[in-house]
Amino acid sequence: MEKKFKIVQMLPALGFGGAQVFCIQLCNELARYPNYEVTLLSMYHHNEQNHLPLTMLDKNVKFVSLGKRGGLDPKMFIRVYKLFKKIRPDVVHTHLHSGYYCFLAYRLINHTFRKVHTFHNLAKKDAPIHGRKGYYYFFKKGVIQPVSISDEVHKSALEEYRHCGIVQINNGSAPVTPTPSFEKTRDYINSLKKDPNTKVLINVARISKQKNQQLLLEAMARLEKEGANVCAIVVGDYVPDDKKIYEDLMAKKPGNVHFVGKVTNVSDYLLNADAFVLSSAFEGLPISLLEAMAGGIVPVCTPVGGMIDIVKPGIGFLSNDLSTESYLTAIKNFLHTGETGIQKLKHNLKALFHKEFSMENCAQKYNILYRTLSVCGLYFCTGQLDCF
Repeated sequence: MEKKFKIVQMLPALGFGGAQVFCIQLCNELARYPNYEVTLLSMYHHNEQNHLPLTMLDKNVKFVSLGKRGGLDPKMFIRVYKLFKKIRPDVVHTHLHSGYYCFLAYRLINHTFRKVHTFHNLAKKDAPIHGRKGYYYFFKKGVIQPVSISDEVHKSALEEYRHCGIVQINNGSAPVTPTPSFEKTRDYINSLKKDPNTKVLINVARISKQKNQQLLLEAMARLEKEGANVCAIVVGDYVPDDKKIYEDLMAKKPGNVHFVGKVTNVSDYLLNADAFVLSSAFEGLPISLLEAMAGGIVPVCTPVGGMIDIVKPGIGFLSNDLSTESYLTAIKNFLHTGETGIQKLKHNLKALFHKEFSMENCAQKYNILYRTLSVCGLYFCTGQLDCF
């Protein structure tokens, strides 16, 4: 019998975020490969109230949690070390700040395996200074292979980690499909409209300074004052540290903006929307944007991170900067586009998604990377993985 190729995908927790959705979808896609054994490792125990449902995982993906405490938890270094010794993975692929807790295991474990870390944000935003120093050491030594997710993230990583052989694999997403709650969601969204002609904008993002919903609310307040027939729905929750941001937004929100909190059927909201709006202050390559593209939902975004690379003329609408006036103009450009123009945008969006940003393509590139890496972590070429 052929030896199993063991892959561990590791992240802090399965919170309601794009990186977490990405990890689940990547695990599911890799689990379809013959003789692959895929484990999703969460440092924190799974919480059904605050984390994505485990039903999103393919039945062939193993899920393991290590019970991390809040803040710095030194015991995690030993737990990670013991787990890797037990699993004996061929690949460990870390995301977000889970990578810090692998450093001890990487130094002590004798058996060789491949080590990969993906930047899900601009390099300086992806890790605090002590984390970046640790990564730089392991990248420079060729122990960990760093991966960026978009052109802008790649540029930031090259600036932060010079001469570290960073490769680029653009984020991918699974197609969006209706859930059993689709009809109920459609009825709810229809109840928020003034009339059948009301345009619906959907913002899928956690409530935070990064996602900058304040800008969206300012633009929507202007549209309400002008009598525009449009409403916006904000789908996302907040962590305790961002509660004040949420309370300020709720206190100032105009009547044409509706907050629905976290939901497990994001696809239903996207598929019932006319446009996808993301007013972020900084970004990597948002999974929510890729999901919107997969559904043919026209994006209206700010010019940050990977959105600059995607939301171009013929695909969607990008503001010139982060000012209210500029973002309002981008929304108006969408609202003033005729039905023929919108249908052309939808067609272009879906075509671009299937060509460049499907999870099937993304997983295939990661698989090539895993197989091409030497067991010491050294990659045989650098740059974008499109050479395969």
